[in-house]
Amino acid sequence: MPRLEKLIEQYKNRSDVQFLTLNMDENPGLIEPFLKEHKLSITVIPAYTYVRDTLKVSGIPQNWIVDSSGVVRLKGIGYDSTEKWETGMNEAIEKYKPETAKGSGASK
Repeated sequence: MPRLEKLIEQYKNRSDVQFLTLNMDENPGLIEPFLKEHKLSITVIPAYTYVRDTLKVSGIPQNWIVDSSGVVRLKGIGYDSTEKWETGMNEAIEKYKPETAKGSGASK
C-alpha cells in the first residue's frame, strides 16, 4: 500500500489518470483503523458486495488499468513489493492513456 500511495501522489496532477481503491472487507469499520495504523492517506471505498458480486473478484490485491472508454486494458493479480510493480504500473498507465494526453506533452 505505501507503493500505491506513492504512485497516486506521482499522478495527482494528471487529470487523465484516476485511482480507485476498493475494499472488500465485510466489515467496513476495519478500513479506517488499518489506514491509521499504516499511516496511509489514500481514499478507500467500502465495496464488498460490488467487488464480490459485480466484479467477481476472488483474489486480492488486483490492479486494473481501464481506458477512458471503460475497457479493461490490463488486469494484474497479486503484488510485488519491489520497484518492479511501480515501474510496471507507470509503463501501463502511459501505454493506455488517451491519445489526446499522449500528444499533449503531459508529464508524469
